[in-house]
Amino acid sequence: MRLITAALFSALLLTICARANATGELKYGPVQPAVGPGGALYQHESLTTWERGLNHERYQVFEPAEPALAKAGLVILLHDWLTEDPEHYMGLIRHLCRCGMVVVFPRFQGTSALEEDYHPNIVRSIKDFLLQAFARKQIQIDLNHVAIIGHGAGGVLAANLAASTDYFGLPKPGVVMIITPQQRSLKLLDLTGISRQARMAVISGDQVDPTNDQTAREIFYAADRIKSDNKVFITVLSDFYGQPPLIADELAPLSPERPIYERLLIKRRHEFVRMFREQQVASSLRTQAIDAFDWFAIFRVFDALQQIAFVKQAGLNLFKNTPELRFMGYWSDGRKLKGLLVTNRP
Repeated sequence: MRLITAALFSALLLTICARANATGELKYGPVQPAVGPGGALYQHESLTTWERGLNHERYQVFEPAEPALAKAGLVILLHDWLTEDPEHYMGLIRHLCRCGMVVVFPRFQGTSALEEDYHPNIVRSIKDFLLQAFARKQIQIDLNHVAIIGHGAGGVLAANLAASTDYFGLPKPGVVMIITPQQRSLKLLDLTGISRQARMAVISGDQVDPTNDQTAREIFYAADRIKSDNKVFITVLSDFYGQPPLIADELAPLSPERPIYERLLIKRRHEFVRMFREQQVASSLRTQAIDAFDWFAIFRVFDALQQIAFVKQAGLNLFKNTPELRFMGYWSDGRKLKGLLVTNRP
């Protein structure tokens, strides 16, 4: 009830602000909600960071600060192809840390790492992190509160990691969130190893490549040990009404706080040309920083998943039955953005 009430209050607040700012000028996108899942009412003011390792064995850790925590849950965040710099996800990382989660970011691609090494690189980084976190004696990791988020290549690897925790002796994730997965040369493992108790959300978009959208659906159905009530398939709809438009493609989940992605294109342009089609390279030039896709389709969905999995211990039908959780905000003239499509039969 608190979850729904907070979301309703957030929607009402956005409505008032949107109507107050409707002046007939250019229509601008929504802002982060003040309260509720995905909201800006944070427990912590900032974060601290440390790292270990070199190249593809390198990982970075982000921890809540001001105030510091004695014990916290863990989020394993897996990046997309060529985005192994956590700056590409700093908006999401900051949100997670300020909500009280420790984030470990394995830079599994690194320098000259082969695709078949990505999964072992991630496992190695997580094991070393758990040892270092214990040795540092600063924040105790709550192994009963573990989540995995994967984007693009990291989405496929997140599914594989969640399915292989028993084999590698890793803590079981209670939440698995897979965002616009891109398989390419990666092999998808047998996903029946994902815990029956896990809650899983697979997020796609109406502008993603059809092959990648099909990969998202394959992952959803391959995780067949998870009851249908405990997993949802979410499609984000693009909305071109205002400026900048909301474009739900493979690059939308990036949340850089600084304009670094364009510099990455220049630095590694040959890799991009080989890996992406021309229109995808062109679309990345207009990649926005943090927008409605992040606040409503990632921040809000993940926050709600955590509450449902770790606090309420309920099913995910709440997403289908609660319009506030499918809400994507308002344009500045008060017009609603297209809401999330949620189903357990994609």
